[in-house]
Amino acid sequence: MSLLRTLLIPFTFPLSLVYGSIIWIRNKLYDLDWVPSSAFDIPIISVGNITTGGSGKTPLVMYLADLLQQNGKNPGIVSRGYGRKSQGMVTVHNGKELITDVENSGDEPFLMASVLKTVPVVVCEDRREGISQLIKNNSADVIIMDDGFQHRKAKRDLDIVTISANDKKEDYRLLPWGKLREPLQNISRANAAIFTRTDNYNPPELLPSIKPFVKGELLFSTQQLTLMKYDEDGYQKSLSPEEILFTFCGIGGPKSFFNSIAKLGLKPGGKRIFRDHQEYTSSVINELSAQIKSSNCIGIITTEKDLVKLPDNFLEEFEIYIIKIEMEFENEGAISDLIQPVLRT
Repeated sequence: MSLLRTLLIPFTFPLSLVYGSIIWIRNKLYDLDWVPSSAFDIPIISVGNITTGGSGKTPLVMYLADLLQQNGKNPGIVSRGYGRKSQGMVTVHNGKELITDVENSGDEPFLMASVLKTVPVVVCEDRREGISQLIKNNSADVIIMDDGFQHRKAKRDLDIVTISANDKKEDYRLLPWGKLREPLQNISRANAAIFTRTDNYNPPELLPSIKPFVKGELLFSTQQLTLMKYDEDGYQKSLSPEEILFTFCGIGGPKSFFNSIAKLGLKPGGKRIFRDHQEYTSSVINELSAQIKSSNCIGIITTEKDLVKLPDNFLEEFEIYIIKIEMEFENEGAISDLIQPVLRT
């Protein structure tokens, strides 16, 4: 635990008690049906987490959308669109083309829409409104609700929680003392818990703490890493470059990104870590560009999530590489079995 976090415990611990009481009351109101949840005529799959920061939700949402399409379904994705400059309902992708930009959609929905290409994606603070939009305007027959574990206004047929294998036990305290958005035992609401970013599916440090509360399936996934080089036509697979690369990212779990760089045997030069959902304004880009040049790097490596927000003039200035991340499961059949009830409706 960092010194700063230790010094702040007298303040953060009491606040976590207050926060926990509020969360307990809210969940109890939903459990007793005193606050109603809306039901829909088509299956709803929620992908969420129980902590702040990155836990691998976005790759799982894309994995599920692709799997559903392979099984003849027409999935739609609804997200809050964290960090976007717009409000209310915004259609990011109509199933045929992107119809808004990353500023109005948020980085993660825009990335999902860009990669999936044929899956409709909408963003809305009220996921119920987004679900209705996808059913009415896009003929979706199954909905994936991104970051939906705490959004209990909409009933779900399949509730999946993602847990990063990089998390530490000391982080699993309620906000603001730790990273938990709600008590750990609430994982029992989920139909499945999926450990992401495991090292060759090895049991992570957190497993003994998590396992007693998992009432449904417990699955393990890892990351398939592919180095890609960007140009005006998009990005394609690439061999590892000989030169050193300046590394930067603005994601919830930067440690995972830098671990990926090491696994691919790349040569990092300088590096910069931004906050999650970083907005790349002109001033940020100018400062970043100057830092890259001062490190004597001609190439950079970043994430797909960051790439979609970088301006053209920056992309034209340097050689650009990204690490494309796709999910792989220890038992590929387990995730198919998990969605079977959805496929039968």
